[in-house]
Amino acid sequence: MKHIPQYSYFGKNPSDQRNVDVVPLHYMKPYFSTRTIHTLTYYDISAISEGSGFFTVGEQTHIVKPRNVVFTRPEEARNWDNRGIRDGLSLVFEEQFILDLFNDPGFLRQLPFFSMGRYSCCVYLDESTFARLEGLLYRLQEALEAPGDLPRMRSLLYEALMLLYRSYLTEHTVLPILPEEEKRVKSGYVNDFLNLVDTHYTQQHAIRFYASRLKITPNYLNEILKKSLGMNAKLYIQNRITQEAKRLLIYTELSVSAIAGQLSFETPSYFIRFFRNQTGHTPLQFRNLTR
Repeated sequence: MKHIPQYSYFGKNPSDQRNVDVVPLHYMKPYFSTRTIHTLTYYDISAISEGSGFFTVGEQTHIVKPRNVVFTRPEEARNWDNRGIRDGLSLVFEEQFILDLFNDPGFLRQLPFFSMGRYSCCVYLDESTFARLEGLLYRLQEALEAPGDLPRMRSLLYEALMLLYRSYLTEHTVLPILPEEEKRVKSGYVNDFLNLVDTHYTQQHAIRFYASRLKITPNYLNEILKKSLGMNAKLYIQNRITQEAKRLLIYTELSVSAIAGQLSFETPSYFIRFFRNQTGHTPLQFRNLTR
């Protein structure tokens, strides 16, 4: 298996426990060699301001240019052309910081550019929107340098994320957001289901397992997910398995049989049929195409 280096959050000030920063891309470039695949333990939003080149996140590759913004979740394999892409700003943060700041366990999952079923990891902003985003990030950078200015930091970060949220919705068709009145009642089940899938999807593929853990019926689970995510539990689980299968095919040398075993398929042929139904390609065809 290929060794994929992983980078943890690092702040300019080691004593800073806030785990959020705004970092110029040219400051980060020495840490990431061109064409070196790596993963992050934190969330990254990279706004490109100078240069152009490829930016790969998961199985998606974009040729980015100034005013493109690229979103990376923790544990996603990525790679970018740090020679062609000369500069920009990266907003980096850990999940726990967002949970503490907004006191909402579902906040990040409601952002379509960080959702598991997102359409794209990239968005292109018009000139005025990009200038506004840059202004917010520079002001956030200033707020981070002022100890104790948490309210301003929260306001600026929220405004930047909502600006990107609206821009992403304008450019990409996404699944509907659960209405506010239903969200209060049902979002707990949704968040718990998503967390359970993240933990158990490589071993547990059956809806009844997750419904049982949530102490609700499979039909009620499907109803909740259909309203909140636009898909039933089976489709969400299948998408999560497919995403991991793609990652293993692209970034490791594991055989198809080994991947099938790692994802708890009874036989390699069953995994091959599943993958072909999901993607239109066999696992080996997909591996060859992406390489």
